[in-house]
Amino acid sequence: MKIIGRIVEQKILADRLARPEPELIAIYGRRRVGKTYLVRTFCKEEMIFEFTGIHGATMKTQLENFSQALQLAAKSAVALAIPTNWLQAFTMLDTYLDTLSSRN
Repeated sequence: MKIIGRIVEQKILADRLARPEPELIAIYGRRRVGKTYLVRTFCKEEMIFEFTGIHGATMKTQLENFSQALQLAAKSAVALAIPTNWLQAFTMLDTYLDTLSSRN
C-alpha cells in the first residue's frame, strides 16, 4: 500500500533509518490518525519488534502487553517474565536484539 501525504513524517523516518546508529523514535498524537499505519508501511522492511501501548491502561498492564509482544517476536513457547518497570522491559528488548545480531 502507498502512503498518501505525511511528507514531513516520511522525511524524518527516512533520515533516521539512514543513520548508522540505532535510535528510538516515539510517535504520538490523537487516536485514529494513521500513526501505526505510517510506521508499519514505511518501515516494514526494517521492523524487528513492534509494540503498541494500550490507551488508558495501567503501567502493569502495559508491561504485561510488552512482555507478550516480546514473547511473540522471539517466538518463545515459554512465557517471558513480566518486567516491573520500563528499564527492565528495555533491557529485555536489548537482550533479544543482541541474540538477533549474534545470528548474523
